[in-house]
Amino acid sequence: MKKYSPLIALTLLAGCVTLAPLRANAQEADDKQGAFEREWYDTCYQKKDNEKCYQQSKELLDKFPATKYRPNAERNIKQYDRNKASEKFQAALDAYYKQSPQDAAKLEALFAAGDGYLQVEPDLQSPSHLYVLGQMALAGHQASLGRIYDKLDKVKDYVDRAMKTFSSAQPSESTKKYFDQYVVPLKDLLMANGNQFLGFRLIENKGDQNQALDYLGQAIQVKGKEVGWKDPINYWLRAMIYNNQYTDLRKQYDSLPDDAAKTGDPGKEILSKVNELLDTKLVPEYARVLATANRPDAKNIYDAAKQPFDQLWEYRTGAKDKADAYIKNYADDPTVNSVPIPAKPADTTSLNVPVPTTGPANIKLPAGKPSAAPGGKTANGNGAKSAPV
Repeated sequence: MKKYSPLIALTLLAGCVTLAPLRANAQEADDKQGAFEREWYDTCYQKKDNEKCYQQSKELLDKFPATKYRPNAERNIKQYDRNKASEKFQAALDAYYKQSPQDAAKLEALFAAGDGYLQVEPDLQSPSHLYVLGQMALAGHQASLGRIYDKLDKVKDYVDRAMKTFSSAQPSESTKKYFDQYVVPLKDLLMANGNQFLGFRLIENKGDQNQALDYLGQAIQVKGKEVGWKDPINYWLRAMIYNNQYTDLRKQYDSLPDDAAKTGDPGKEILSKVNELLDTKLVPEYARVLATANRPDAKNIYDAAKQPFDQLWEYRTGAKDKADAYIKNYADDPTVNSVPIPAKPADTTSLNVPVPTTGPANIKLPAGKPSAAPGGKTANGNGAKSAPV
């Protein structure tokens, strides 16, 4: 039998004295955490008080970071932040499209709200991310062509990002329903109007005009109801480029040193290029504009194209009675190859063609109704809904 040791007894007693408060404190902490977790659960999953749940979820993580409900609390916080950002973006989208007049300040507010949403939902494959980014790009396109926003490089950033993201996005099994509902209706509209904007920007900034023609060609390849191939703006913008080419040729002709040069080989060469440009590009392009600008909101673009078409048609054909029939060649399918015009023999002795005009340089192009006005139908039949969260 072991002898009793007062030292050991005192040591054990001291340990008991020390451990007793620790156990009590731990029990008290467990009780506080358990009580808070029960209250948090009741708020979030029984009463479903979103505002209070958000605050208590943040408090739970702050006070009890090791809680086993951490993933649930983090999801609650993220969901709340996404909902609030979605509501803010949708309000900005409504304000831009529904509250007249549209202006640059409303567009900037829309961009700020959209950027805020993309921060809380950075997943490029998320239908809501795609929806918001697509709407930002489409609003920028509409405002730029409507001459109410001149920060074209800023719009280009949204357009480039949206077109790239939409092109590579693939729905998962769980998101396919939302892709079909929110993303698919925007894709054709975005690809058509995005390429149109990129061409427009190069024209405005006097950039690479061949690249601008390429962008417009890609926009025309989209066979939407009233976008892409049936959108008169695409043909109007191409006519602007061809008209600038004509103006350059005319400057070359006018700069020839004397009448002998104008009526000689140098002048004849330029005149030949002028006639080819008019017959195969500029006159057919104006005809495409007149064939497609048949909606009330496109009247200004129709009127702007009518005068130069009439001038050039008279110069090259002298057959006013055949103009309407020629325009009808492009009514069903404006993408057909340029139809030969009934050109009269060219005058190779002088360049007496009237100087055509594409209208005011700052014409407000009819970039469609709100590209996806919330709660409504657009010109191309795409209804817009709140961002899917």
